[in-house]
Amino acid sequence: MEDKHYLSAILSGDRIVLTRMYAKLFPMIRRLILDHGGTEDDAKDIFQDAVVVIYEKAQKPGFELTSKFSTFLHGVCRNLWMSRRQKKSAQAVTIPEQAKYIRDESAEVDLLQLERGNLFYKSLHLLGADCQKVLVLFFQKRSMEEIAEEMGFASEGYARRRKSQCKDRLVELIKNDAAFEELQKS
Repeated sequence: MEDKHYLSAILSGDRIVLTRMYAKLFPMIRRLILDHGGTEDDAKDIFQDAVVVIYEKAQKPGFELTSKFSTFLHGVCRNLWMSRRQKKSAQAVTIPEQAKYIRDESAEVDLLQLERGNLFYKSLHLLGADCQKVLVLFFQKRSMEEIAEEMGFASEGYARRRKSQCKDRLVELIKNDAAFEELQKS
């Protein structure tokens, strides 16, 4: 019931319910951001940005909340944070002019690993929110039982099938990226 209240509070601007939502759900988002290298201020920003994203999505015709609101909010926040971190790391990589002419095998290997990681995360972000969450939970070494419970799946078997489908789609996205073949040659 609170899922619909939170969604309608976002759409109507109901400050009382929004305050309750923030009090109940912000600790989960703060933990997510802090666990992934962010700060308290980052968590507040991401939470606010997520509410705006949810507001925009909910206004589109045909929008239907197909998971618990907290799961949806968590997924949106995770995607926003990962996207922000990826942009920051891409901007932070600058090579000094004199370093461009130094041949260093270890630096080449590190750069190759970074490029492969960027391709992985870029492809991961192209997946839907549910697939991203299933794979992130799997990569965090969560059990199929835990994944099924957190995702609201009916069984471990379905969680296993969904993980496999998402993993196959991720591999397909990576292999279809123009950068994949170039990275294979290196």
